[in-house]
Amino acid sequence: MTDILDFKPEHMIGIEKDDPDTNILLFCGDLDKKAEYYAKAGPAITLMDEDKLLALGGVIKFWPGVGEAWMLVSPDGRNKWISVYRYMSAFLMSCFVKHGFHRIQASILDSNMIAHKCAFKLGFIPEGMMVHYGPRKENFVRYVRFS
Repeated sequence: MTDILDFKPEHMIGIEKDDPDTNILLFCGDLDKKAEYYAKAGPAITLMDEDKLLALGGVIKFWPGVGEAWMLVSPDGRNKWISVYRYMSAFLMSCFVKHGFHRIQASILDSNMIAHKCAFKLGFIPEGMMVHYGPRKENFVRYVRFS
């Protein structure tokens, strides 16, 4: 059974450190500080299956109605991708309904094909290429989902 918890910084411990998205976070500073920021910057959840971490995700609020989605999936979550999509999709819908967002965007490393597929499954559409957007001049694709 999947449990939905409010995200807490200590939940970040179960995430693979060699995942491309996690590497970007590590390059940009201390992961513990990032986790603390993510816990305070907007709605965020942790998906657990019994004692196993499946995924973390949230929306960082930029200004009223606009936010940036983030999501990290554990190896166990990759094995239960249907549950992860279902719960993350419901979470994003609650961000529109409960938290008043009208635009949620996501920035995905151009080379991370799994994350692109995930964005489409979660209802995001591509908005454009962000050339040299990353900390090491990586290209990212901007995705967006509207209420």
